[in-house]
Amino acid sequence: MSSRSRALPPALAALGAAALVSLPGQARADEPFTISGGLMLSLSFGQQLAFGLGADLRATAVLEGGETVPGNVGFGPFAQATWLNFSAGRFAVGLHGGGDLSDDHADAHYSVDGELGWTYRTRISDELQGQHGFHVGVMNTLGSPVALELSTRAVIPLSGEPFMPEGTFGVGLRLIPPFGMRAQVMHGRPLRSAEGVVLPPALALGPVAARPPRLDSATRAALAGAWLDSARAECGSIPAFLALARDLAAVGAPASLVARALAALGDEVRHTARCSAIASALVGWRLRPALLPPPAARDADRRAALVRMALEAWHDGCLGEGAAAARARRSLAGASEAGVRAALFEIARDEAQHAELGWRVLAYCLTEGGRAVREAVGDAMTGPAPAPPGDEAEIIDGEREELEAFGALQRAQADAAWEETWATARREGERMLAAA
Repeated sequence: MSSRSRALPPALAALGAAALVSLPGQARADEPFTISGGLMLSLSFGQQLAFGLGADLRATAVLEGGETVPGNVGFGPFAQATWLNFSAGRFAVGLHGGGDLSDDHADAHYSVDGELGWTYRTRISDELQGQHGFHVGVMNTLGSPVALELSTRAVIPLSGEPFMPEGTFGVGLRLIPPFGMRAQVMHGRPLRSAEGVVLPPALALGPVAARPPRLDSATRAALAGAWLDSARAECGSIPAFLALARDLAAVGAPASLVARALAALGDEVRHTARCSAIASALVGWRLRPALLPPPAARDADRRAALVRMALEAWHDGCLGEGAAAARARRSLAGASEAGVRAALFEIARDEAQHAELGWRVLAYCLTEGGRAVREAVGDAMTGPAPAPPGDEAEIIDGEREELEAFGALQRAQADAAWEETWATARREGERMLAAA
């Protein structure tokens, strides 16, 4: 075995480890970047029939699709390492690009990704010495967050003998599709930056116990994706509440409000753990969101801070967390899985308390901020009903009993929860404005 081929197993292991550990899977266009990793088995033919074990890692700058491509599109670099017949290796680097061709409400997302780059195969035998080549390929993925991967690749030799193109067919599994996962409904207070709402990246940290056997793969993947996005949103609420506590202290709010914001932070830590555990059990991998720092303070003065905090209290607390509590209560009615019931009960209880904290913060800002706060909040309350927070794409089709057992809502139920929250909050908000 050549020195180059002996180096292949460590390189393959390193690339595979990177593929499993560094998986942001950004679900929103606010931070359009994702890293996707996969492991694959392949069969090569041409110069010699060869079986392969490989790993692939690709980074993608993600953009929103249009009329032709309903899902995300993107491009970026890729790197591959494949062990051929346990005696030689093939390395490839280059650029990839394509898009998610499934619509927003598809049970399993389907994407097509083209590849173009350079490749090098190490020495296989005296007749087949090491050889550089031109790499071209197409990869198809089905599913999210764990996707089935099918690939077709070709190599056109650029050096050495014989000059004979090689072809490869591959099949494998990919954690996080190359163009990211779709945004889902958020539970709790979102993490806002100067550029918009941010969802934390998700990390895959190794295999876990068996998954529920009665679910088909598409339903399991869709439910896992929904619970993983809930975990990411809950994790984003941790620095959001830390920022709220900081900003309340900065404007001189009562210590009781600061303490409640910090207590809500602790609630979100528990929510993140519960949602992550459910997603992990469904998908068979230990999935965890990465904790992000709180956004920097950016208000020009105290009045600007009070206006911003009042609007966030209305949108994120009174409406967002109120709707999250209402959705969780409705989901709880049909949930039968023990872990799901425990998570939904906790979320329903705590999000209702967080919504009540939102009302208290709003009342404080109205009292302290004067006319500027009243006008800003009044415009927000008297305008047309806003769209529900997040994207309702996690409401999936399938056997109703199976979906409800794992906390999935029918679209009509989710819409009803939002409309109920909006109507109740608007009445209470108008009463509060009149009193102010």
